[in-house]
Amino acid sequence: MAMVTFIFGWSATLAGCQQQMADQPSYRPLETSSFFANGQASRHLVAGTVARGHLEIDSHFYTGRKPGANRQAETERTEHPLPVGQNVGAKSPTLDEKQFVDTFPYPVTMQVLEHGRDRYMIFCVVCHDPAGTGNGKIVERGYTRPPSYHIPRLRTVPVGHLFAVVSEGYGSMPSYAGQISPRDGWAIVAYVRALQRSQHFPADQLTPDMKAEMGKASSGKEGS
Repeated sequence: MAMVTFIFGWSATLAGCQQQMADQPSYRPLETSSFFANGQASRHLVAGTVARGHLEIDSHFYTGRKPGANRQAETERTEHPLPVGQNVGAKSPTLDEKQFVDTFPYPVTMQVLEHGRDRYMIFCVVCHDPAGTGNGKIVERGYTRPPSYHIPRLRTVPVGHLFAVVSEGYGSMPSYAGQISPRDGWAIVAYVRALQRSQHFPADQLTPDMKAEMGKASSGKEGS
C-alpha cells in the first residue's frame, strides 16, 4: 500500500512539473508585446543577416555567370521581362552570352556524370527525351517542344547559359531552382555536354573498340 501511495504521489509531481514547463512566459508568433516600440513580439531579422551556409557569393557556382554579371541580369529581368508565351529558344535579354562562364565550378568526374544522368532522367527526360532531341513524352501530348541539344547554337553556348536555364527558366521552361540544387544542376549540365559530345564525336578520334561497337550497333539496326 505504501508503494502504491508513493507511485501516485510521484506521478502527480511529474504532472505538475509538465504543466508548469508547458506554460512558459514566452510569446507565440504574431502576438503583441508592450516591450518593443512597434508592439510586435516577433522580430525582423537584422538588415544584412544571412543564414549560415547561405551567403552564396560564388556567382560562378550559384548563377553560372561571371562575377558582377548577376546584378546586371537581375536589372535586365526587371526592366525587360520575357513576354508570356514566348517560344523556347527565342533570344532573351537575360541570357547575354558574354555574362556566362564556360567552365564548371568543380571537377567533372565519372561519378558527377552518372549523378547528372540520374537527375536528368528524373527532371529533364519528360521534355527533352533520353537523347536530348526534344521529343519527350509530354511533348508528344502537346507541351511546347524544346530545341534539340544538338543544334549548333546549344552545342556552342557557355555551360553557364545551360545552368541559368535550369535554375531560372527560359521561355516555356519553368525554373527548377526549387527542385534541383546548384550542385545537381551543374551535374545535369555536365551530362548534357556528354550527350552532345556523344552525338558529334569526331570520327578521326574514334578508337578501334569504339568503331567496332558502332559497327555492331549499325548491324543491329539494319537487321531489325
